[in-house]
Amino acid sequence: MVDDQDIVQGAVTRPPVSYPILAEEGIREPADPLALDIEDDELVKIINARIDASKKFYREKYDLPNRRKKLEMYLFGRQIADKEKRNELKPYESRNLDNVLYEIEASIKPLAMSKIPDMMTIPGSNTPESKQTAEDISKAINSDMKKREVRKALALAFKHLPVYFTGVIKTRWDPIANDYTYENVNPDNVVVDHLCTTSNADDMSFVAQAVEMSVQELVMKFPKKKDKLFVKLREKGLMVGMEPTWKELASIVKIWEVWSTWYKKTSASSDSQPDIEGERWTEIIGVTWKYDTLILAKMKDPNFDWEGEEKAFIYEDPSNENTKRELTQEDMMGAIANGVLPPIAKEHIYHNYFERPRKPFYFMTYDQWGKQPLDETSRIEQNMKNQENLDTRGKQINDTLSSRIKHVFSKDGGLKADIIERMDLDDPKQDILVEGDVNKVHATIQPERPTPQEFKDLQDTRQRMYAMSGSSAVRGEIQSDVATSNQIAREADFTRADDLVEDTINAASEWLAAWALQFIKLRYTENHMRKLLGGKGSVTFLKLHRDMIEDGMEVMIKSSSTDKLRAQKNALDFAKLGPPFIDPISFFKDMGVDDPEGRAEMGLTFSTNPAEYQAKYVLGMNDTGAMVEGLLGPGAATSLQGSPAGVPTEGNVPPVQQPTPTDTAQVPITPPPLPKGSPRGM
Repeated sequence: MVDDQDIVQGAVTRPPVSYPILAEEGIREPADPLALDIEDDELVKIINARIDASKKFYREKYDLPNRRKKLEMYLFGRQIADKEKRNELKPYESRNLDNVLYEIEASIKPLAMSKIPDMMTIPGSNTPESKQTAEDISKAINSDMKKREVRKALALAFKHLPVYFTGVIKTRWDPIANDYTYENVNPDNVVVDHLCTTSNADDMSFVAQAVEMSVQELVMKFPKKKDKLFVKLREKGLMVGMEPTWKELASIVKIWEVWSTWYKKTSASSDSQPDIEGERWTEIIGVTWKYDTLILAKMKDPNFDWEGEEKAFIYEDPSNENTKRELTQEDMMGAIANGVLPPIAKEHIYHNYFERPRKPFYFMTYDQWGKQPLDETSRIEQNMKNQENLDTRGKQINDTLSSRIKHVFSKDGGLKADIIERMDLDDPKQDILVEGDVNKVHATIQPERPTPQEFKDLQDTRQRMYAMSGSSAVRGEIQSDVATSNQIAREADFTRADDLVEDTINAASEWLAAWALQFIKLRYTENHMRKLLGGKGSVTFLKLHRDMIEDGMEVMIKSSSTDKLRAQKNALDFAKLGPPFIDPISFFKDMGVDDPEGRAEMGLTFSTNPAEYQAKYVLGMNDTGAMVEGLLGPGAATSLQGSPAGVPTEGNVPPVQQPTPTDTAQVPITPPPLPKGSPRGM
């Protein structure tokens, strides 16, 4: 959990904070649609009470800070350093560490993140235009999902999950990039509503994030609160004079960004919750920034259109809702020219993909029990005792192997205790002189050696750890000499992986895609271009605008990473059987490679005509002329297109000369063949 330290001295290395700022003060300032009408004193008391209650609950009931600290230590193999720090190991004891926990996590994460799920957008209607728009949106979403920042956000949340009992992803609008972005938040910096029974942030009454920034960044972000902020800093002893020095401006302080839900009483005609004792209420999602007891800023959710706008629509066919479209200037000019105005309807339009405001946090969970938002346990915590047993058994074996022969000397040999203490019995050049019979004054005690049972227990513990985590069959090792046993083991692990990925990566991907549609609908007031890479290396550009997001449009997963792995495995199995079980194009599609048609063409050409494959694909000769010039030299194709020397062509062939009684030169040496049926040929 977040500690209570308020300041860390040091240089500022973070980029400038770019959160929305309220409008500047003025004499006749227009009403801010995002303003919250709640008193600062009441708001700060509510926020502090909620944060303190949640931190106390997880500290006393779940021992969450210590559990997280221990799990992180074991995952990264820091328990040896921790024991040395507490002086629990003697100098001669072995420092054995076989970190199977890290090995398991390193094998599970690539399985879950092998391929980002493919998303599919369902159109809002069945018209061809709507279907084409949904297809374009799907291409844009899938292109964004394959960006490195999205993959990093999903991967880090997945790695945080078994250590912190949740992984946190946050989305926000970046005004510098003029686009939406996703980022990870360390779960230690987040406090959630412990009374909520789900991990859905929208079901929580509040989500609080601790944000560290410099005093100078605070002044830049909240200029209206500068004077009150300086007063609070002086109360904390972080400022001395009336104006901060450069060193004081560079000081790092911790503020809270709190997203909370409450309800506002509204009129009966407004869009609000059902009656509660004769009154109606509207759900409000707001965000507040505070430092200690000072409210720096507060507003409604800036990622939701609360105000909307009036728009006029016309119907080509008043009886068909699908013919509704926005009234344009061309329609007005045509109506003026024709004197006929089509039916017009005015509507109040809100630019939201979401039906209700949502908090911009996603909490990745897996082992929930419906009691509180975080996981009750994790695969690392369940395997931690096995890791301790593995380290203990390995240390025992190493210490046994490291033990040496014990020498026992009798006092009758003449050696004193101080002399024996200075002796180095491991030095091969050192000799010992004793009095009397050596066999009577000196003896040795042979050390113990590890038993086969100890090695077997070590191996069994490793196998048990992999079995408990569901990663036995993903290590590339043969589990059994029987093929069916290996197949059953792989299918069992794939089943567990399917369930894990479905509840984590797939659910998070759907959340990311839904927020992408919300930001497009809300913020894309101007065209945004997306560069899409085609299957054959071609680049196309797609134009996105808020009007492309239709009512009723939905986004869902088309295929997950485990679906793709299963398809690849089946394709390899079918390839071993050969035709007709699979064809080249289907094989390449199932393997997920680019340009399956082109690869199939190259493969068939190589197998049937290697010379054509070399000329066409290796040498780049894409037509017959290029092949001829590549084989016979430059200009060969052009010369062959004309008439070769000495070869007559049509138009210059001389007439055939028939033999005459005086000129027998044209008589053929070989007589012509006799016609069929001739008496001479019988």
